[in-house]
Amino acid sequence: MSRPFKIEIAESEEELKKRLQTANLGNQKEKLQMLWWIKSGQVKEQQEIGKRLGVTIPQL
Repeated sequence: MSRPFKIEIAESEEELKKRLQTANLGNQKEKLQMLWWIKSGQVKEQQEIGKRLGVTIPQL
């Protein structure tokens, strides 16, 4: 089972969304997307991010 996130994101959901829309680099967009998903409550566990991105996220 995947672990729930224990992360504080200082930016607001709206700020992350704005930055995501203007991001140019792929890895920058991916990071902003992950933060936005977490902040907006769309994902609760690490494994969910991996499924959405199509990657395997190792368990820590």
